[in-house]
Amino acid sequence: NNYWTFRTKKADGGVTRAARDGIFKRQIKKAATMSMRPANLPPIQDMPPPGGYLKIDTLRHLPARGPTGWQLWAGSSLAIMYGFYQVGQYNKAANEQKLQERKVRYAVAPLLQAEADREYMQRELALLRKEAEIMAGVEGWEVGKSPFFSDKWMPRRMNQLDRNCK
Repeated sequence: NNYWTFRTKKADGGVTRAARDGIFKRQIKKAATMSMRPANLPPIQDMPPPGGYLKIDTLRHLPARGPTGWQLWAGSSLAIMYGFYQVGQYNKAANEQKLQERKVRYAVAPLLQAEADREYMQRELALLRKEAEIMAGVEGWEVGKSPFFSDKWMPRRMNQLDRNCK
């Protein structure tokens, strides 16, 4: 029949070794040239089937999921406005509280100052008595006279934690 079938077929129906080697060489040559486009042929381009592809349904009718955009915007705007209102109310209450505390401090300040003055005078008298006792033998010493040459009154420096001052 065919030249190749005549040369490659054995009498028992098998394929000869020479024929098998030739087939492999042709397959390798064919595989090497299949990946390269011949220069004289036009490029092959995939085309749509006749009549075109089926249309894709982009307008699917899905149920509404959640609020719309304007509802989200309106809801978040209301939440922000309510938050600012609450901040303003808190600031008013805090300012009122600070004002009340300030008024109480102003009312109590004279009492606290009188107490501090009384403690100062007690310490000052104790120090003057101690000074008079220590300097009793010194001629010309005036008890309580300032060591500074100034007419300006300055309170004596006292250490609050010194036990000898009380």
